[in-house]
Order: sequence, then C-alpha cells, then structure tokens
Amino acid sequence: MNLKINNLTKTYSNGTKALSQVSLEISSGMFGLLGPNGAGKSSLMRTLVTLQEADQGMVSLGEIDVLQNKDETRKHIGYLPQEFGLYPKISAEVLLNHFASLKGIKGKTERMSIVQDLLQKVNLYDHRKKNLGGFSGGMKQRFGIAQALIGNPKLIIVDEPTAGLDPEERNRFHNILAELGNDAIIVLSTHIVEDVKDLCTDMAILDKGKIVLRGNPLQIIEDTKGKIWEKSLDKSEIEKEKLKHNVISERLYNGKTVIRINTDSFPGDDFHEVEADLEDVYFSHLKINNSQPS
Repeated sequence: MNLKINNLTKTYSNGTKALSQVSLEISSGMFGLLGPNGAGKSSLMRTLVTLQEADQGMVSLGEIDVLQNKDETRKHIGYLPQEFGLYPKISAEVLLNHFASLKGIKGKTERMSIVQDLLQKVNLYDHRKKNLGGFSGGMKQRFGIAQALIGNPKLIIVDEPTAGLDPEERNRFHNILAELGNDAIIVLSTHIVEDVKDLCTDMAILDKGKIVLRGNPLQIIEDTKGKIWEKSLDKSEIEKEKLKHNVISERLYNGKTVIRINTDSFPGDDFHEVEADLEDVYFSHLKINNSQPS
C-alpha cells in the first residue's frame, strides 16, 4: 500500500500559504519529513489524517481517496501529534482500553488482549496501572505511539516525536519506530535532522510549504561530498564572509565562530574541506529556498 499526494495546497484564512502544490509518493518503511518550524509540516500531517481540509489536490492511501472518504481512511491510520492531551488521573491501561473502544473494538476480551500487547510493545506494561500524570515525557510519547497503533494501521504519522526527550528515551523511541516500519508506512515529521539520518531510507525537505528536496538520506549526503568547507574566525568577520560565500551554518567553538559554506570549488581564505552530513544538506537547501522570491 502506497501513500500518494498530488498537488496538495492549503491557504489559511489569514492568507498564510501553508502548502503549495506538494506532491509525494511514499511506500512502506520510514519516511522522514524535515523542515523548520512554520514550514508546513503540521499542516500536511493534519490534512493526511483528515483533521483539516485541503484547498486543492488529491491524496490516496492504496485505493482509498483520503480527502473524500475520511471515515474509511481513519480505519487505516494512526496519529501521534506534536502535542496531545492525556487524562492525568487515569491509568495507561484504562485510557488505552477506552481508545480501543472508540476505535470500534467492541469485545472486552479482545480489547484487553490488544491493550496488553501494545503496552508490551512500547515497554509500558509494568507501568500499566500507573496514572498518566506520573509519566515522564518519554513514557507519554510511548503511550502516544501505543494509541496510534490501535487497529494495526497501514499509515502511522508522528509529528515531532522526540522533541524534549532525553538521549535514552530518544533511542528507545527510535527503536520502536524502526520496528514499526517493517509493516507500515511511517511518516516522521521533524526538524531534528539526526532523527531522519538515523531512521529513514527516504526523505523530503519541506520549506515555506514547498518540497525543496527529495531522496535517500545517504545518497543525498554522498552527492554533497566535496562541497562543504569550514573555517574558524572572529565574530566580527562573519558579515564580510557572508558577502563572499554561501554561509550555510555558524556555531561557537572554543571562543571562535566556525562557519560552513557550500561551494563546488576550493574557496581559499583558510577554508578546509570537511565531511558533509545531512545537516549541511538541510541548511544548504533552506538557504537556497529562502534566497528565492516566494
């Protein structure tokens, strides 16, 4: 089953164009959607899970017309939004059972079996009787994935799932997502470049409502090899360098500012070539897109 998106466009009532002719075809496995805050990622996710209307375009999940047949679509999707509310005084087991009932699983015995299996899958079974108000941020995210998995969805969409998690919880969450990608389409919407590099074999960058790059992360990095250069300088020199070079990023290191540029040839000026990574690709394409007229 593939997810196909054709020329999807959405403009809000205040004039903000959140999506501009977005087209993608996504197959089973982990797909990364990268973009800065305000790029349109959440607008795209909310449209795919039928929580908002598009102005134009088409979306299909297998044979299902997502935009025209919302009830059927909802039977096959799971969604973990960037922010979701939980009842703090209800246990994980009770609330997940309630969600399963809302999803149409009527039999009490079947529901309990599904709930226990899901809590095992996300490593929360030992905490099933604990009220959700006592869960850590990572535990809440794992509970969110459990509720998204009710009904064995064919499409699972997670929006900024690792923001704010500590390294241990982030790794645990990555492992859960990677396992799920064997049986479903997983769309990981994030601004954390490393998450996409670690997990996804296919990706796109969305900026200002448009797809500005699409491909395999490792191949994209390989295509950038030999084009990324770096040097250290005083902060006062940065603006001068920006007039001369395509500066894609800057950071502080040992009291100096380190800048990176993207160029096909040796730039001189004490620059040295460095190994490209996905973050370099990401910043390069945002720089190009933001230098073009909207």
